[in-house]
Amino acid sequence: MNWRLGLTLALLLAAVASGWSVWRLSRPAEPELLKARPDYVLHDFEMTSLDKTGAEAFTLRGPLLERDPREKSMALATPLFLVPDKAGQYWEVRADHGVVPSDGERLDLSGHVIATSPAQAPPPTRIATAQLTLFPRQNRASSSAAVVVTRPGHTMRGVGMQADFDRQRVSLLSEVKHHYVPQP
Repeated sequence: MNWRLGLTLALLLAAVASGWSVWRLSRPAEPELLKARPDYVLHDFEMTSLDKTGAEAFTLRGPLLERDPREKSMALATPLFLVPDKAGQYWEVRADHGVVPSDGERLDLSGHVIATSPAQAPPPTRIATAQLTLFPRQNRASSSAAVVVTRPGHTMRGVGMQADFDRQRVSLLSEVKHHYVPQP
């Protein structure tokens, strides 16, 4: 065999191998792998959402937000929502976890969920539950879980709840127990 032919074959094999290697590395990763990762992540963020008129619908603060590209939803770690009422005072809603579905019309909160009324709008009200669905554009919330509502002198417990933040109205739906202690 001629040394030139051997060198040509070796160079041809090297060119094919390197071309195949470059082609393999230039292909996008497996589609399932790309879909499993968030398409964006926010750390230590504050975001204000506006309604159709340009007024503030809610403000969201938190240490971590991840958007799922498959579901088009956002997962939140320890979110804090500030939801203004009609008077422009803020209800504070905190939770261990939160999910904003793709439609963005509601916020599903879970874990240790606490909602507190504005200090400037008496009576001070505190709502505690393990699950809460917040509808910020309508300034209302609901829950199907056990709920504890406290106000000065009042403690109400029940299962299921509807809340209207503008009217400061909270309705427990079933198994309601009320404890009243007169205030001096």
